[in-house]
Amino acid sequence: MWTTISYSQEKQMLLTISQMHSDLAILNSALTSLHPGTYRYLKKLQLDRYFKEIKIQTNKPLSVNEYYIKLSQLTAKLKCGHTYLNPYNQKKALSSQLNSELVIPLLFKVINKKIIVTHNLSEHGKIKAGDEVISINGRPTAEIIDSLLTVSRSDGKHGLNKKLDNIGISPYFANKDRYALFDIYFPLFFAKHSSSDYDEVAVKPFNKDEVIKYSLHMISKQVRQERYQARFETESMQPTASFSVLSPQCGYLKIRDFTTKGWGKNYEYCLDSIFIKLKNIRASKLIVDIRDNEGGDDDVRNKVISYLITHPAHHTIRRYFRFLKVSDSLMPYLQTWDPSFKRPKLASDYNRTKASLYYKKNTGSTESIIPNQNHFAGQVYLLINATNSSSSFFMADILQENKYAKLVGEATGGTKQGINGGQFFFLYLPSSGIEVDIPIIYQSPTKQRKDEGIKPEITVKTKVSDIANGVDPQLNYIIRRLSLSKGKRL
Repeated sequence: MWTTISYSQEKQMLLTISQMHSDLAILNSALTSLHPGTYRYLKKLQLDRYFKEIKIQTNKPLSVNEYYIKLSQLTAKLKCGHTYLNPYNQKKALSSQLNSELVIPLLFKVINKKIIVTHNLSEHGKIKAGDEVISINGRPTAEIIDSLLTVSRSDGKHGLNKKLDNIGISPYFANKDRYALFDIYFPLFFAKHSSSDYDEVAVKPFNKDEVIKYSLHMISKQVRQERYQARFETESMQPTASFSVLSPQCGYLKIRDFTTKGWGKNYEYCLDSIFIKLKNIRASKLIVDIRDNEGGDDDVRNKVISYLITHPAHHTIRRYFRFLKVSDSLMPYLQTWDPSFKRPKLASDYNRTKASLYYKKNTGSTESIIPNQNHFAGQVYLLINATNSSSSFFMADILQENKYAKLVGEATGGTKQGINGGQFFFLYLPSSGIEVDIPIIYQSPTKQRKDEGIKPEITVKTKVSDIANGVDPQLNYIIRRLSLSKGKRL
C-alpha cells in the first residue's frame, strides 16, 4: 500500500523515526495490557509481527497523515469494531490537519464491491440514484475500495459486509458535524498533487453501457448538509426517532441511534406516547427499523426493548477485563469520562481465566429486561442491516434469542462471539498527538457461539435496481407480506 503526498501535505512537519517508534511502544503496551480482545483473533506472534512490520514502515520520517494511515491499518488487524482512530476524539489541531475541508458531493452505498450513487448533491443533474461510480481522479473504484478496506473496522474474522458498509456515505453523514470513513481516508490514500477543488468522476448510468466523465466541484460538509436538506426534503435530517401509522393495524418506528437526544421532549416520554397510541388504535403489527443504526446508549436500547416484549427478556453475557490495575507508565496518556475506570480493582473480587482475563466473582451473567406497562403485545418485525454492530447488534440478538421479533433484512455486523465496549480509554499518543479508542470490557456470551453477525429470519437484500427505482425493498416486503393498505410509497 502506498500514498501520494499532496501540496498541503508537503508543508507538514515530518514525524521522526524515534517519535513514531515511541508512540508505537505506548500503543503496544496499551493493547497488550488493557485491551480484553487483543488476542481473540490474533496470536501473540502475529501481533508481534504486525508491530515489527509497522516499525519497518516507519524507518523513515513520515507526515502525520501517512502515520495516521499506518496506525489505522494496524488497529484494523485486531478485528475489533471499537478499536480505531476515532475521528471525533482527535485534538482539534490534528483533526483540522488530517481532515479535508471538502467532500465529494455524492452519497453512495457499496453493493457487490461497487460504488452505487444513492443521492446526487452535485451540480450535474444527470447523475441519478443507481448510477455506478467507475473511477475517481483516474483511480478505479476497485482500487479505492481495497485501500479503504485496510482501515475499515469490524468485529471477528467474517466482517467483510460491515467493512464494506463502513465505506459508503449514507444520509446519516449528511450532517456538518459527522465524518464518513470515505471523507477521512480517501483524501489520505489518494491525495491530489494540486489544490484543485474538483474531482474527476467517471459514472456508468444505471442499465447503460456508456461511461460519462464529470468534473465535480467538491463541497464543504455544511454545504452537503444544506443541499441534502434542500433536495431530499422528505428524508432530511430526521430526529433520532420517528413514528408513523402505515395502516390501522400497523405502526412504523424508525430509530437512527440509541441516544437521549433528538427525541423531542425526552426519549422516555416519546416512547411512552408512541406505544400508548399503538394501544389506542389497537395495532396488531409493528415494524421497528434500526437499519443504519450502529449503536449508542445501552440504557436507551433496553428501554426500547422493554416496549417490545410481553415477558422478561433474558440476555446472558459475562464482562471480562484484561487488567486489574493500569500501569503507571500508561496513566499519563489515558483519558476517559469516568475516573473510576482507572482505579485499581481488588484482586480478591475477581476470578482469572486461562486466557488471563478477569471477571468479577458472584455476579450473575444473565440480565433481564422487564416489559414496560405500555408494552406492545402484537407481532414485531425488526429491520436490520450490516451497520448494526454495537448496541443495535445486541438488540437484534436479544429480540431474536427471546423470539420477540421476526428479523428482516441483511445480516448485522458484530459477532456472536462477543463485542468489546461498554467502557473506554482514549489513548493519546504524545509524539503524534493521535488518539486511539481502547475498549476495556469484553462482553462475552457464556456459551460457545459462531463468529458471525445476527442473521435475519427473512433475508431481503438491497439491489442496485432498488436504489435506481427509489424503493425500500425490506420495508416494502413487509408491507406486501402484511397486505397493508396502499398508502404512501415507502
